[in-house]
Amino acid sequence: MRIAAVLIFGLMVSACTDMKSLLPAHVVSKVVNFSILSSASVMATDKTIPDHITSYSTGKDCSTVRTEQGRTYCREDEPNPMPVAYCYRTLADVSCYAEPDPARQPGEVIGNL
Repeated sequence: MRIAAVLIFGLMVSACTDMKSLLPAHVVSKVVNFSILSSASVMATDKTIPDHITSYSTGKDCSTVRTEQGRTYCREDEPNPMPVAYCYRTLADVSCYAEPDPARQPGEVIGNL
């Protein structure tokens, strides 16, 4: 949402300047239209237009908003958390479970992953 706020603020500030004296009118209208489309895209999908292009070309789910939140740019680049497993000795083997076995004593656990 911060990106959307920055883009909207940028549009409001740009309205205060005389952009026509800086750039030709057709360039100004294209920049403003791109900013409006990009702002709408961020508000609707949490991705900018370049993020959509990057996601399409790489086949990954990439977003600048994710980067702003302190995460990786692409969702697939995040490391998967290791599953927690509680392992116990059984007859001639080791059995692992997602939750601790209530029938076992805490000292019987031979490994936590």
